[in-house]
Amino acid sequence: MVTGGRTPHAVLVHGPGGWGEEMLASRCAMTLLGLDGESDARALAHPDLRWVEPDGQTVRIDQVRDIGEFMHQTARRGAAKVAVLNRADRMTVNAANALLKTLEEPSSGGFLILVTDAPDRLPATVRSRCQRIPVFAADETDVLAWLAGEGLDPDRASAHVTELGGAPYRVLEAMQRGEEPIRDVLHAVASGEQACLVAAENWRDEDLVDLASRWVRIVHGMARDAEDPRVLLDFADDLTALRMAALTNSGLGRQVQLDRLLLAWASLPAPTGR
Repeated sequence: MVTGGRTPHAVLVHGPGGWGEEMLASRCAMTLLGLDGESDARALAHPDLRWVEPDGQTVRIDQVRDIGEFMHQTARRGAAKVAVLNRADRMTVNAANALLKTLEEPSSGGFLILVTDAPDRLPATVRSRCQRIPVFAADETDVLAWLAGEGLDPDRASAHVTELGGAPYRVLEAMQRGEEPIRDVLHAVASGEQACLVAAENWRDEDLVDLASRWVRIVHGMARDAEDPRVLLDFADDLTALRMAALTNSGLGRQVQLDRLLLAWASLPAPTGR
């Protein structure tokens, strides 16, 4: 798709998240620029490449306008210019409208790559103007085998695999950073070994969207084994609502929300394995 002059001016790389979507986008960008595809475009300083990440929880309109201006500039080192917008689903409404203008008026030799794990959150008008490149998930056995091949202990990785939806690259990055599974903190809170307010304070700098997603997966796993899962499923709904609020409200009182949820968590019945 990125060779032979047949590349569309806009592509949408999408998958479950953490399954190599960014790696694929990087490979596409490097190939379009005629560079070594094994290098990481995210870390490359190149005048004809822009890699854009959300500013906090959202992609702002000024970031998207900068992409539009960049795409219409003359390439400095070759015939192509490439802009990659990661987590494109986090665009504000105004940012998405600004991006639509860029998509409707593509520049010669300009290529836009959108990356997302939630394509349905993008406006249909944006999706329809992109060639879609799907990334598919594998089963947990294959993921653990791949992680073992990367030198990680499958037993230590298994908790991360559960919390991160089996996404191998997210697990790899988390373990390379020395992160501990949030399961350990939740167990300490539920058993009374750690105070709710202390846990909330320790999580003050965590990505609230990611934290809620991991927590939901833990709760759903518990609900599958529970004799009566209704209380757990209600709590999972509360976590999902918080995740959605965090995606759309940059002014959300995160500390208050974390305090509230951890207190509720500590009061839940304790099924086996919690």
